[in-house]
Amino acid sequence: MARILKLNSWFRSGCVRRSPAPRRILVPALMVVVGLGWAAVDRAQSRPSGTPAGQTHLPPEAQQLAAEAQQAVSRGDHAAAIEAYQKLARLVPNVPEIHADLATAYYSAGRLDEAASEARIALKAKPALANARYILDVSLAESGHCQEALPDLEKDYPHAAGPLKLALGLGGFRCSMGLGQADAALEFARWLNHDSPDNADVLYLSAHFYSDLSDDASQRLLAKAPNSYQAHQMSAEVLELQGKTTDAIDEYRKVLAMNPRLPGIHYEIGHLLLVGQPTPAALNQARNEFAEELKIDPRNPGAEGELGEMAWQSRNWDEAITHFRAALKIDPGNEAALVGLGKSLLSAGRPSEAVGPLEMAVRMAPDDPTAHYQLSFAYRHLNRSADADKEMAAYRRAYAQVQQANQATRSGLAGDMTVKP
Repeated sequence: MARILKLNSWFRSGCVRRSPAPRRILVPALMVVVGLGWAAVDRAQSRPSGTPAGQTHLPPEAQQLAAEAQQAVSRGDHAAAIEAYQKLARLVPNVPEIHADLATAYYSAGRLDEAASEARIALKAKPALANARYILDVSLAESGHCQEALPDLEKDYPHAAGPLKLALGLGGFRCSMGLGQADAALEFARWLNHDSPDNADVLYLSAHFYSDLSDDASQRLLAKAPNSYQAHQMSAEVLELQGKTTDAIDEYRKVLAMNPRLPGIHYEIGHLLLVGQPTPAALNQARNEFAEELKIDPRNPGAEGELGEMAWQSRNWDEAITHFRAALKIDPGNEAALVGLGKSLLSAGRPSEAVGPLEMAVRMAPDDPTAHYQLSFAYRHLNRSADADKEMAAYRRAYAQVQQANQATRSGLAGDMTVKP
């Protein structure tokens, strides 16, 4: 946990940048927590010093203040809730639940130092008060006191529930990243992606974290072994991402010169040769690269699939069928190979044989428009008109969803995506 990561400037300060976004997201739910202390007070028959032992309720004035606080909570009025709880805490200072509620109200209003202070008061009187401990954790984390907060965030996250659990996780994730504690950050990443896999904050922080890990490892590889085949392989992958296909191929060939039997490299070269509009010579080279890959790694379904696709495009149906079946023998759940086999059988005039792999592909990937499209044609050849119409409708829906997702991605990358309040 002590290894220091190379972090983006976002996280380099030694404690994380204060981010109000999680607090805004959680305010309505967190405010529901406020007021639970009053019920606990009533059940526990808490009372100021000197109150007769048989008295189960606080004085009328305190009850009125509690009601005002609850009403303020209900309408999301943080300032009014804070004022009412402040008065209530002064009137009956020995009730830890009231301080815990005041801490939660402060946190919801973004007054983090005051939230931490009230949470400490509550915990001093009642150490087992879980919500007060959680509010202290997240208040410290969001106010930049990560060194102090992180041990408790790690300890408390597995036991928390509801909106506070997410706040604890995000606070722990940010703090561990800011402190360069990779093991702790990885643990929070695993927890959060399991418990809140679709949360935007979780996805954003995860993208930053794994990118930082990759950058750090890459820099250390280049520094420690700049002439290794691994360094050339990494350079090739970076060039490929940058769209510099020719340069990437050159780097992959340097890898092969150093390690001729390294699995996957011929496949990568073949794949790059097919980018764009390949010439007939490039197609032949790619075919040779995939064949060489299978000599090194006979269990590479990708190479078999690429050869199958190239055979299908050349209208060599039997050869395509052979390669796609070989890919499926290696990887029976390969959806692309199932579609490839189905369309090859269909092209070869064997629609009854095509239905099986295409139906399996549709079950495995119901959002893949190609599988629905090919299955529709197979059904049509077999005079199963109702099934064909159903699959064509599924194809149109899936295709529209893909187009919408692509447009959303393009809009997001262009900075046009707006966040609704």
